[in-house]
Amino acid sequence: MMKSARTARCLLNQSSLSRTFTSTSSNNAWFFSKEKEKTSGHSTLLSKDQSVYEMVTDTVIPREWDTYIANKRHLVDCVNQNNDNKGTLVGSWTIVTGDTAFKAFHLYKYESWTDIDTSKKALKLDSDYQQIYKATLPTINEQFSELTKAFSFWPSPDKRIGNNIYDIRSYSLKPGSMYDWSNYWAKGIQFRSNVRPDIPYAGLFTQLGELHTIYHIWCYKSMADRKGCRESTWHYPEWNDVVANTVPLVKTMKTRILEPLEFSPTQ
Repeated sequence: MMKSARTARCLLNQSSLSRTFTSTSSNNAWFFSKEKEKTSGHSTLLSKDQSVYEMVTDTVIPREWDTYIANKRHLVDCVNQNNDNKGTLVGSWTIVTGDTAFKAFHLYKYESWTDIDTSKKALKLDSDYQQIYKATLPTINEQFSELTKAFSFWPSPDKRIGNNIYDIRSYSLKPGSMYDWSNYWAKGIQFRSNVRPDIPYAGLFTQLGELHTIYHIWCYKSMADRKGCRESTWHYPEWNDVVANTVPLVKTMKTRILEPLEFSPTQ
């Protein structure tokens, strides 16, 4: 009986070692050099280019929602007419599920940090913009802004047409795990793209705001389409390895379903 128990433990240990070896041996071709991790910052090694993305979240007073949307549409028009403004609205969405109702989410793109400085100064001097902006403030309870960079292995966010939904998944990582996360997801994004190339929309990591935070934004035709695409990704055996090795890097995670607002450039 004791010999049988020892044999079982031995087989279990051999199995565990085998699984560990299989998982770690696949890391011999990192997308990002492990040596460069010691000498390069995240924004230098992981980002696509010099672009910076501002993510603005407005928590709107429910009874003021219609007023907020009308004012926000005017703000977008005003910004577009300001030649000194260098920012571009990528998309505007509202929460469908997974977060507080009557919340709006806006994503802006700047070509550089200098463009952010230039745009902020220009809008401060724009009297029309300031008038509309101040009229919008009483409609919101809270406004939260973060500045992010785009991962080099994700596609750049573009304009989509049709009645799409967007799944924004946020991950708070353990400090020091950003490079490992990126190396696994540089492979993982390929498997999701193989299901359908238009599913990935944007992959961002924070520079100012909640640090060590990742945002993955996926675009689907419907909730049913989302379910089908996610299930299809598991048909790739390597996807399991991506999930198994990135879950331990996460402290907290959250997913929200968004739908575009009428004036959003991407639908």
